[in-house]
Amino acid sequence: MQTYIICGEGDWYAQKITLRQDQKRSLYRWYEWCGRCGHWRYSWWVRSEATGGGKTTFVAGIEVLELAGPPEIAPVSPDIVSAANSWDQANKLFGAASIMCGGQEGHKVDESPLRGYFEVYDSKIIRSDGRPGEIVRVAAVAATNEGGLPSLFVCDEVHELGDTGEGRARMHVVIAKSTNKRQLRCEIPVTDAGGQVTGVRRVERGPGRIIDISTAGFDVDHSLFGSMYKHGKEVERDPGLNPRLLFECWEAPEHLDFAEEADRRAAVAAASPAAGILWNPADRVAEWGKPLMPAHEWGRYYANRWEKIPEDSWLKEHPAAWGRCKGTWSLAGDEASVLAVDMSLTRDSTAVGTFRLLADGRIAVTQKIWLPSGGRIDHLEVYEYIVTAARGLGDAFRGLVYDPRFFELPARMLEDDEGLAVIQFDQTAALMAPAVGETFTAITADPPQIVHDGDLEFGRQVLAAAKRAQERGFTLSKGKSKRRIDAAVNTCMGVWAIRRLPKPIDILNTMW
Repeated sequence: MQTYIICGEGDWYAQKITLRQDQKRSLYRWYEWCGRCGHWRYSWWVRSEATGGGKTTFVAGIEVLELAGPPEIAPVSPDIVSAANSWDQANKLFGAASIMCGGQEGHKVDESPLRGYFEVYDSKIIRSDGRPGEIVRVAAVAATNEGGLPSLFVCDEVHELGDTGEGRARMHVVIAKSTNKRQLRCEIPVTDAGGQVTGVRRVERGPGRIIDISTAGFDVDHSLFGSMYKHGKEVERDPGLNPRLLFECWEAPEHLDFAEEADRRAAVAAASPAAGILWNPADRVAEWGKPLMPAHEWGRYYANRWEKIPEDSWLKEHPAAWGRCKGTWSLAGDEASVLAVDMSLTRDSTAVGTFRLLADGRIAVTQKIWLPSGGRIDHLEVYEYIVTAARGLGDAFRGLVYDPRFFELPARMLEDDEGLAVIQFDQTAALMAPAVGETFTAITADPPQIVHDGDLEFGRQVLAAAKRAQERGFTLSKGKSKRRIDAAVNTCMGVWAIRRLPKPIDILNTMW
């Protein structure tokens, strides 16, 4: 690539591309293959970083590489789809590849080492020697592409495609599924000691592949790229969930407060490996607070952070507090522990939290969250999870905190049939207001009195909860965003209960 590919429009126009170390590492990972079967290790690559990181130029170079690169890489009859939401955005990616391939007739790029090897048209690039292979440009707004037989599907700025199932996102679904129609084959020349070609070695590389690139979007819960991001973060935690996904995301840590200059410097450095190479970090730090750069846009463009704090969030005035609560903890095994459940019947999620009172006074919280499938939650699965979790805690388990509104019968069954201690917590204002207040204080304290493992869905639900003013303080409710908050509610229940565990343990139920 550094020998044959030049940069497209911009400050480095027509200069040979120089790959950064992070880009080289990414390429080495993308072209890992199985020594037994020859298949590519990864079939899907999601790459996200702050704006101005050179994503489009980098991936356009990969398109050209897969069209006409070394025979170990370029498959027989490559069909590369270069896509984006709009024609203008799609043309940025396709246009970069066009310049790399020598430009269109009447606009030839003399600096391109590849000039003359391709015929470049408005929406298609083909080889001049007649061999099969092409790069085609498509846009979601056209809604005309039915997939074809792509060997590689590249989509730029995926966050602009909207929500899964919507019209524009359908373009991605249709073309992406079509990559599975291909079984890529590379034909590698075999030479003798004198360098003469004596035959061809055929290597099967597996199905067609997908590359998605984008900065963060606006709504992580209701967008196609948001679902990709959430899935990628889960795969980071457990690669076994999707071992064929290469997920790379540079983003500012959650504990940073962008109102602080030092935190903004840390944010822009973490959000893109291009910091200090393609642009000056100090310029982005200085953009904060300017009328043309609202705070949420600054975070999205320069910190590559999804906008997570709704305007009516109970933590709006402490946007970095939940991120600061993320950490690690060690367990001796005898820490007093409770479970707390916030049950739903249909469209809402259901959450069961585990709360452990650590030796240093912090409360360690983890959550198991069920999202509705077909509009419903499997209550039997929730019940069995509670039984297993409670027994796994052993003698440290002190009780399950529950609201009888939706959990009265299961609570009685857990107590009578399973022998588990249960703690009734009516979600009235009189009880919820002090519980919410204590949890708010624990989250915003310095140092925090709560510690969690960084689970994304848990964090989204905590940040989505809105204040509802009451006589004795405030409780939580769904805000304007209407996002789920069940894990936030049971966190308040669990924190309040674990701080009031009576002693001795055998009078637990009578105390409640």
